[in-house]
Amino acid sequence: MADIMLTNILYMEDDPGLSMLLQKGLMRKGFVVDTAVNGEDGLQKVSAGRFDVLLVDYNMPFLGGLDVIRILANQGSSIPIIMVTGEGNESIAVEALKLGAADYVVKDPEMRYLQLLPAIIGQVLYKQQLVREFSQMQENLRESEERYRRLVELSPDGIAIHCEGQFSFVNAAGARILGAARAEQLTNRPINDIVHPDSRAMVRSRMHQLEAQHGSAPWVEEKFVRIDGAVIDVEVASISYALEGKRTIQTIFRDITERKQVAQRLEYLALYDSLTGLPNRTLFFDRMDQLLALAKRNHFVLALLYMDLDHFKNINDTLGHEMGDLLLQEASKRMASSTRKSDTVARMGGDEFIGICGRIMTVEDAVVVARKIVAVLAEPFDLKGHRCSISASIGISLYPADGEDAEVLLHKADQAMYRVKQGGKGGYLLYGDMNNTSS
Repeated sequence: MADIMLTNILYMEDDPGLSMLLQKGLMRKGFVVDTAVNGEDGLQKVSAGRFDVLLVDYNMPFLGGLDVIRILANQGSSIPIIMVTGEGNESIAVEALKLGAADYVVKDPEMRYLQLLPAIIGQVLYKQQLVREFSQMQENLRESEERYRRLVELSPDGIAIHCEGQFSFVNAAGARILGAARAEQLTNRPINDIVHPDSRAMVRSRMHQLEAQHGSAPWVEEKFVRIDGAVIDVEVASISYALEGKRTIQTIFRDITERKQVAQRLEYLALYDSLTGLPNRTLFFDRMDQLLALAKRNHFVLALLYMDLDHFKNINDTLGHEMGDLLLQEASKRMASSTRKSDTVARMGGDEFIGICGRIMTVEDAVVVARKIVAVLAEPFDLKGHRCSISASIGISLYPADGEDAEVLLHKADQAMYRVKQGGKGGYLLYGDMNNTSS
């Protein structure tokens, strides 16, 4: 994130709890944060004070977030606005961007957006700074090419000038981003050489638009290929102008690979268990809903296996949490290796796991998987020299025989699993066979 000193932020939010939480979080990062209880209050504070960034919640009484953006746009305000919206409202965020918002952030139940927000604020401010510098650069171009070149060379972002599809100039930062030892290695090369195949259609469209008429193209994300062949994610903006009688395009780009990796990591943590690498509850229910819909359309049978590791607590208490975690990791590998590639094994929490066997032909197919899991988990585990054994209790429910939605199937598989645990020896049991067993 760019070095930010005394950045003044106004947060418009009608939920006092969220408002206070975000305010405290940003103030710990060195921001100066004021709050407004709704859109009307926020507009009054904007007119009375000086703010560098506005955070505007979408759902507010009296004046909603989109209304605030429209009013400020009509007033000619240049303060960058970040729309704060809830999950499932991405279309609202797109509308906000069309109205002039600089960026948006989606509030998630786990509050991960609070971790991303300082970086987003820094990026928005940095983009605004680059736009101002870019405009100033254009004014100075006719006055002094040398002064212009010095300014370009000092830019931390890549700046390239290209004409007729070839590079005519790349600054030092641009050469570094593209993996060139010297900027001259890129001069006269086709720009297509550094554009990833996935982004070529987008780049071609932007170039045609800029070559057809003077103007600018807004910031977009693309993929570039460095000279050494490494693929990087970049953020790019371009502007066209006439230079020596030729239509010339200037492009600013910066490497956002690390930022994308952070976002991908957060996305992974939202869907996968950090200890075992298996899908978590969220991803389980998503896949379960998809498989149920597929089974309903095509009249498939689907099996749900609710699995509990017997004796895990005793091992965890005796050998410690490190060994307990190692046992969960090893058991997860064994369970996953005992299922088909099309099946899913998810960790629900603690020592409980779920298996989804989609598109099975007969009940016996699910029983075969359960037997494999029981067998592989019965084999001893070597935990850094500690040899120990566990067993698995597995309850099986079937779609459509035992239910037609995930919650019902999960509950019935859980009931069957607990019936197995009451026996104390591990094993498996179909929910439909519970009446044939004694408790």
